Amino acid sequence: MISANSKKHDSARMRVRQYVMDLIFRESGKAVRLPSNEDLAKEIGIARSTVQLGVKSLIQEGYLETKAGIGTFTVPQIALSSTKIPLIALLDGDGKIFYEHYYSYALRSHIGMELCGHSMAVQDVRLYSERENDLFEELRSIRCDAFVCISPPESYHEILRRLSAVRQVVVVDRSIPGITSIEIDRYEKGRVLGKILLKDKRTIPLFSQGERYFKTNFQGCKDVFAEAGIKLPDTQFFLNTQNSYEKLEDTFKKGFRPNAAILSIETTDEIAALLRKYQIDLNSECRLYTFMYIPVSVSEPVTQIEFPFREYGIQVAQTVKRMLATPGSPPEKIVFNGNYQYQLKQNKEEQ
Repeated sequence: MISANSKKHDSARMRVRQYVMDLIFRESGKAVRLPSNEDLAKEIGIARSTVQLGVKSLIQEGYLETKAGIGTFTVPQIALSSTKIPLIALLDGDGKIFYEHYYSYALRSHIGMELCGHSMAVQDVRLYSERENDLFEELRSIRCDAFVCISPPESYHEILRRLSAVRQVVVVDRSIPGITSIEIDRYEKGRVLGKILLKDKRTIPLFSQGERYFKTNFQGCKDVFAEAGIKLPDTQFFLNTQNSYEKLEDTFKKGFRPNAAILSIETTDEIAALLRKYQIDLNSECRLYTFMYIPVSVSEPVTQIEFPFREYGIQVAQTVKRMLATPGSPPEKIVFNGNYQYQLKQNKEEQ
């Protein structure tokens, strides 16, 4: 993963660009005078010389124009709408990561589509500061009607609590006390999985997933098994780490033969290869299950339980719309229970 902090000079100029683009959006169709370079530098917390360079670049690109003796103005753009529409700032993670895996990208995309479908405009947030107070000031300088923050790291929780005092903030895929938060019900997701496994008569499952899934997804599955009189040992859950991979191989050496494998996308190829190595047949003896998509590298049958990305996005958009309509309303903790769709999919050659 690459951080935007790698080029501080360029990132500071990007803050000038963001300021101007926000101004153009908010005052669509109007010529608005910019603050002096000195005042703008103070407002967004960068050097005056950097502001000068950023403004010069935007003049050359046609977004700004200088009127002698008066000042620098935005160049009126074609109005985006006949009426003002809400502007939503979308912060993904810490705002500095450029490369994402399937889940994060799919969730972000569906949230963006649903927000736009509710007649909102969306801007991606890229952050460049490092210290907590600088990050807060950078976020506060973004002109928007609300922030939607997807899976913010724990180090951002206090920053977002401070931000919620001056902007509407919705947190997605995490829960932060004092801020409206929307999370998927991962425990219920595990219960859905447990019912599917029992229906398929797959009672010896292997799990390889992230840490937070142990007490949610795996626990839900365990409870469904327990209700059916079957004990699902904790030893059948492995974290998707290299160390756990080595432990898993030791387990296979001792004779463990699962008849189902619920794997994270990041470990599917590696663990599928390990299952084949110990001659565990992935066509009939052991079935692979996924909540995301079917990796093209897997030729054996895979059972896909489709993740409700669209429904998740709808829930987020409806929550943002409600918050904008009722500013000052108390924060909510929303547990989103997805409508999972269960279907068996084969590889392309067999379809």
